[in-house]
Amino acid sequence: MVRKMVLFAAAGLAAAAILAVSPADASYRVIRWNVSGFCQIWDYGVPTRPFPLSYKIMSHAQNTFGAALRVKERNWSRWNCHF
Repeated sequence: MVRKMVLFAAAGLAAAAILAVSPADASYRVIRWNVSGFCQIWDYGVPTRPFPLSYKIMSHAQNTFGAALRVKERNWSRWNCHF
């Protein structure tokens, strides 16, 4: 009986750790590099930031990569981004 409770407690802690590590919602943004004018999609759910710091954020936070890709294509068609 004690072994089962320890097993269930360990499984519960493992599940809680996995849920705590996975992001609740991704926050993709389109950034534009100042030097080249090239735009790319950056996941702000990752704890790192783009380097070098010479970039401009071109969009609000998008929930999915596909939504960020549509924003990037819209900026490209308006000549805000270069290829």
